[in-house]
Amino acid sequence: MILLSRVAERLYWLARYLERAQATARLTRSFTHLIMDLPIGQSPEWDVLVETFDAQEAFSQRFNANSETNVMRYLLALNDSTNSIPFSISCARENVRTTRGVLSDDVWEHVNELHLYVQEHASQSVARRNRYEFLEEVIARTQLIFSAFQHSLNRDHVHRFITMGRVIERADMATRILDTGAKAIHRLGKKALAVESLLWGNVLESQLALSAYRRSFGPVIDRDTTAAFLLQSLKFPNSVAFGLNDMIELLAPLPKAQPALRTVRAVNKELDRFKIASAEVSELHEFIDTLQRRLMEIDTIIQHTWFNMSPE
Repeated sequence: MILLSRVAERLYWLARYLERAQATARLTRSFTHLIMDLPIGQSPEWDVLVETFDAQEAFSQRFNANSETNVMRYLLALNDSTNSIPFSISCARENVRTTRGVLSDDVWEHVNELHLYVQEHASQSVARRNRYEFLEEVIARTQLIFSAFQHSLNRDHVHRFITMGRVIERADMATRILDTGAKAIHRLGKKALAVESLLWGNVLESQLALSAYRRSFGPVIDRDTTAAFLLQSLKFPNSVAFGLNDMIELLAPLPKAQPALRTVRAVNKELDRFKIASAEVSELHEFIDTLQRRLMEIDTIIQHTWFNMSPE
């Protein structure tokens, strides 16, 4: 066996949890900026962040109101909220702790320091005056950890499963943020007309895509080009299509990879064929919903193929 299946699984989820924490921090930072920039009545409600994680039921079990404070507590401060930054970082730390034999000491130190930082400062980040510094620190520290992966690991199956985890999580978050953003802007109706470009720019900013988008499409931002860039761009590394192409290269050297490769290639073709410019809001939502299920299918195949292996 090229890599113990339990170790491979922990590496995969280590990367997913770190990527999720970073994406949550970026999304929260961008949305906070948006709320501060827009006039009252022309911005989405705070619960759009909860909707992004499809966590309305879990949120409502804890809180009675969709206020800024409650949403921030849910995403930034609670250790036992499965959608929170502290939860993701804690899970990442546990996965690093049990795979230290195949990772560099720097990775363990950086993840442990991030965990301690989050535990100390997360509760204070609920208030706006401390939130930006906290989110910036989480983003910077997770980027440092991913840099440590890139510069300290052989390009073998350890690196491969970590990168696969990042790709799947990044694609999942991109589709969630795009879908929720499109629905939130549509719900605003005429209120959004004057600020629609700013709203779509916020969606791009949450994916670190704003500058790259402008280089490709110019300063005017709309739904169709935003969706095309985040879903179908073959040049931008956070797009779904770019990630799927990466996944093909990552899967190819692995044993028993054909079922996963067939599925990834099929999803890639479905994504390439979808005509965003002619799609209504409901059609875009339906397509993204299908795409999310297909990403879950790829994840399931990966887990069944390499993480549930019998000893050989």
